[in-house]
Amino acid sequence: MRVVGLFHATVPVFDLARAERFYRAALGLGRHATPSYFPDQVVFLDLGAAMLHLIRYDGGPPRPAPAVPAAAGDRAAFLAAQAQGHALPTHVALEVDDLAAARARVVAAGGAVVQEIEARPGGLRSLFFLDPDRNWVELVQR
Repeated sequence: MRVVGLFHATVPVFDLARAERFYRAALGLGRHATPSYFPDQVVFLDLGAAMLHLIRYDGGPPRPAPAVPAAAGDRAAFLAAQAQGHALPTHVALEVDDLAAARARVVAAGGAVVQEIEARPGGLRSLFFLDPDRNWVELVQR
């Protein structure tokens, strides 16, 4: 047995319609061809070979205030921003073909960039932003 790929990743949201509008506007994601099993609770967005599931959560604790953005390349400030925002250091990472253009779309759609574009080992570049429900999302470009 071997894992052959990612089927889907889940992002918790409090307002399903708002979250879908954001991900459509910020990243150009459309609905997946597979219909949602629970359309009033889950939206399936198309990531090509995988899906992003936006799942509405109705209860639980309120989300914390967004973290303070960190300067590009300042790892300590980035981790401090996570701690200040009381956000778990979990995230979904999506690969894009134009990181600068993706950043502009995210900001225009209302996303909050918390770590600017920075170079990683091996030529990878990435940035982190918060969606309207304060979920951490990383965008990467090879």
